[in-house]
Amino acid sequence: MNKRIIIFTDSYPYGGGEPFFEPELHHLAGCFEHVSLLPVEMRGSSVTAGKLPPNTEVIEPPFFRLKSKLSLLAAGIFNFSPLRIFIKEGFSSGVFLSPSKFRTWFSHLLMIRYLISFIRKMELLSFFSSADLLYFYWGLRWSQILPFLPAGRLPKTVVRFHGSDLYEHTNNGYIPWRQKQLSGIDFLVTVSETGKRYLKEQYSVAEEKIFLSRLGTSDYGINPFREGDPVRIVSCSNLVPVKRVELLAEALKYLKFRAEWIHFGDGPCRGTVEEAASSLPSGISFRLAGHINHDDLVDFYSRTSVTIFINVSSSEGVPVSVMEALSFGIPVIATDAGGTAEIVNNSNGRIIPVDFLPADLAGIIENFITSSRYIEYRLNARKSWEDNCQAEKLLPLFSDFLLSV
Repeated sequence: MNKRIIIFTDSYPYGGGEPFFEPELHHLAGCFEHVSLLPVEMRGSSVTAGKLPPNTEVIEPPFFRLKSKLSLLAAGIFNFSPLRIFIKEGFSSGVFLSPSKFRTWFSHLLMIRYLISFIRKMELLSFFSSADLLYFYWGLRWSQILPFLPAGRLPKTVVRFHGSDLYEHTNNGYIPWRQKQLSGIDFLVTVSETGKRYLKEQYSVAEEKIFLSRLGTSDYGINPFREGDPVRIVSCSNLVPVKRVELLAEALKYLKFRAEWIHFGDGPCRGTVEEAASSLPSGISFRLAGHINHDDLVDFYSRTSVTIFINVSSSEGVPVSVMEALSFGIPVIATDAGGTAEIVNNSNGRIIPVDFLPADLAGIIENFITSSRYIEYRLNARKSWEDNCQAEKLLPLFSDFLLSV
């Protein structure tokens, strides 16, 4: 081991964000001599710091002190980062003719200019050495500064793309400086074949620059299901527009049998979901459990019988929540979004159209749960996870790739 890897995250290890990154971090810490973590911001307290490998340090994030949108506005404007290239992009992309496009462009401008100024202020270009590897866990925010840094002073760069940070249609149809960003990256990592194909077809990225590496999840055992247990439906996601959890609530109104629905996760759409769920029939109980840390979620799956897991997103990478459900042997019904169909199929669940009708989803749930093959679906769920989503198998392949860069 003679390399240091510097990993750029959104908030990890602060708060409860990016819990699915933890197994990857611990594996990489065993492959590299030293690991440096540089999150964009600090969310909550450093609750995961005690779990960090001994050879891992955390660099204070740029947004440690910025407390409001107003302070971001000031920080993004009043610094010495270049401005002309941003204005040029604005005119060439027609952002001044579209209010929504302008908002996207301006928010990215503020973020990128502030991050560039932070890099310079902290003299991180001098901190990097040619033997280092810069690994960006997301395709937005940190990795967007790469085109604006002197290429000759950067080590090799690897950027992982998931779903929300990859597809332009999930970002109001516009991601500023995307083509320029992609051309400045040495290697791009996708979590799905769908994402890999998108990069090649949408941006003409060369095949040899793209490496497919699914995230995978750890093995926490099997969900304790027994025939005759009450029907329990679980969903898990942030309550944001792209997750469309209110549509699941609408679908459950059509069920003709008693069931319990539990949703884990919170967000700005909670009120919309609560309103949709408030008119569920008396035979359908529901609980919006809010944010839950990963250890507690795993404990729930380990102790509580779950009949089926449902995901109704309009866009995805390959959802970790779905992988985790499969790992416990829980069948999954999910929309054909992103790379979801690469791990969910008719042997372990059902793939439904993104533009499904709530009544149709209810019928699929009912037919699936009452199927004579239901137990087989549970066995297949676990088997498909073992074959395609097991972190212990996937991580060595990814670390071998990083070490070869």
